[in-house]
Amino acid sequence: MGLHRNQHQGQFGESFVRVLASAAALIVARAELDVTGEDLTISYKGVVGHTRHPKIEVQVKSWSRPICRGEHWQYHLRARHFNELAGSDFALPRFLVLVVVPDHWADYATVSPDSMQVKYAAYWRSLRDHERVDLAPDTKIPVPVPCANLLTVDALHAMLHDEHKRREA
Repeated sequence: MGLHRNQHQGQFGESFVRVLASAAALIVARAELDVTGEDLTISYKGVVGHTRHPKIEVQVKSWSRPICRGEHWQYHLRARHFNELAGSDFALPRFLVLVVVPDHWADYATVSPDSMQVKYAAYWRSLRDHERVDLAPDTKIPVPVPCANLLTVDALHAMLHDEHKRREA
């Protein structure tokens, strides 16, 4: 395999989110340069309330050795990535998307004549109500991601619609 394990896992995580967004009839774009902390922009072609073509930004992290405690995934995010998600002063709403993947790349997807199964699942979390941290960029910050926040077609639409409602309030 030509890609480094982390590159391959990261690419798979982003592709996982793209597949869900495609199933939701949403538009996915990637910035030409990854310098502002978002991996993908997801948008809806149409009108929601008084907003035309609402959009959200997501930072995608993939994880092959997940730790679940109670009702949360216990993910540790580097401070520099945390700060690119924390707060509400972004032009577009931002979310962390955590894609839980198999430990071995050969298990990422299985294909049969009538289906393709992509493993495992993605979860989301907003950090808009959190303050940025003044820590060294590589310091790990625990970020509990609710197991209930399963990223689905309906969840993606709700994220776009809920952010629209919040902005109009």
